[in-house]
Amino acid sequence: MDFSDLIAKKLKEIMQERNISIYKLENLSGVYSSTIAMFLTRKTKTIRLENLLFICEGLNTNLSDFFADERFKEAEANEWLKRKREK
Repeated sequence: MDFSDLIAKKLKEIMQERNISIYKLENLSGVYSSTIAMFLTRKTKTIRLENLLFICEGLNTNLSDFFADERFKEAEANEWLKRKREK
């Protein structure tokens, strides 16, 4: 699974576990709901690390705990690998 997809999946899981909507997460984190929605729906494949930090703080966690998930060990940068193979 692509790294970015895994981040989105992890965020969705946390939001579902805590019953937090995109709009509530905006209030908790200060990150615009449109930014969160675009990332979670995969209309954009990137999220600024600073925004992810704000989101984690809003969810009362930190980046270390967020990325401690075992699934991140198997994540790949597919687009980077694809470009590398094409060269």
